[in-house]
Amino acid sequence: MDKLTLDQKLEQLQKEFLTKKKEVIRQYCDARNPYKIGDKFTDHIGTIVVESIAYLYAGEFGCVYFGAELKKDGTPRKDNSKRNVYQSNERISL
Repeated sequence: MDKLTLDQKLEQLQKEFLTKKKEVIRQYCDARNPYKIGDKFTDHIGTIVVESIAYLYAGEFGCVYFGAELKKDGTPRKDNSKRNVYQSNERISL
């Protein structure tokens, strides 16, 4: 085995590792994710209707929800504004 072959194999292993790492993180996030598309999610800024779900792979692992902002009465805002909301910022009602 020469140096070029070694480098190629190490690069391939690194790619496989990153792919498998992302899959494990995604499984972890899905197991802790109680929200689905169409659900309402509230954080310290306001409430959105979840339209899509992405995943955080660095730092604190969790979901990022994207959707339309709602007014306090639960109806969509007039300007149809949308934003991301991090799962770690969930506001728990007492």
